[in-house]
Amino acid sequence: MRATTGLLKIFSFPEFFAAAAERLAKLLGADGVALIVYEEPGQLRYKLFHGLEQLNQTPIVKFSFSASQGTVGRALASGQALFTPDYPNSADAMPDFVGAGLRANLVVPLPSPAGFSGAIAIAWLHRHTTPPNATSLAFAEMFAALIGSAIYREALETQLETLSLTDPLTGLPNRRTFMLRLINAQKRACRNQSLMALAVIDLDGFKTINDELGHTAGDQCLLLAAKAIQNVVRDIDMVARFGGDEFVVILEDLRSSEEILSIFNRIVGAVVEGCNSGNEQHRITASLGATIYPLDFSEPEILLKHADEAMYLSKRNGGNQVTLLPGDLVFYSR
Repeated sequence: MRATTGLLKIFSFPEFFAAAAERLAKLLGADGVALIVYEEPGQLRYKLFHGLEQLNQTPIVKFSFSASQGTVGRALASGQALFTPDYPNSADAMPDFVGAGLRANLVVPLPSPAGFSGAIAIAWLHRHTTPPNATSLAFAEMFAALIGSAIYREALETQLETLSLTDPLTGLPNRRTFMLRLINAQKRACRNQSLMALAVIDLDGFKTINDELGHTAGDQCLLLAAKAIQNVVRDIDMVARFGGDEFVVILEDLRSSEEILSIFNRIVGAVVEGCNSGNEQHRITASLGATIYPLDFSEPEILLKHADEAMYLSKRNGGNQVTLLPGDLVFYSR
């Protein structure tokens, strides 16, 4: 009880593992603990170490390895703790670990609601040890359960964070992420004395597809449009989806309105090419409206409003075109 008191109050997983591993190693008289997790189905990797600096330097821990390999693989296959008292002479011995001084280890699978998430390997270096008794094994399994729960919690938190920042259909950044990026993009434009363009894109004809062909066809259209837009912009730019058939784009580090207009024209053309497969009855095009910062020296929400107004100008003029509003000037392109 003393060993576990306070562990669940540690929310940083690396700190939690370090504290848990330190206490577990002390209870079992071991030199340290390694954490092994699934990198992908069938592949494991070493994630964290405590007290095993020599093992942490071995080449094998830098890469993923088969989940059927070694003492870890055997423990996970059986779902039971596996103690290897004479590691160097075991069938599972890996030369790099033997060379680093590993003499005995106890591998305990990490339980989670979705099955085993990996394992912990409790290690004794440069010395042999006796097999763990029932109490020691119970300690190890209890700590494995705590670590497994913490891994599951960390994965859920990561998933929730991802969901809060991305659009679930396209995987693009959502409005929250986009607005944070827009603020920083404005700062970079001022610092670098360059232009930054903000565009709002609405798909012409999308409602007809959604109403007549159904939401599955509509979702497919959105995915094709997202891919088409992403294929045009550069790595330094950003594409996001605000919902419905509305996409937004930030272009950075630009030097002229003509350069900006050229990129946006390519986006409109890419949407037409990427979203239509010869079905003229349900044709998709794009109405794009944009504004340029700092020619339009406005706050983020006002910039977005101006780009949105420009998009509606494109739509009212027939769609499938770009309306660019740099300051008081208006450029139309089809």
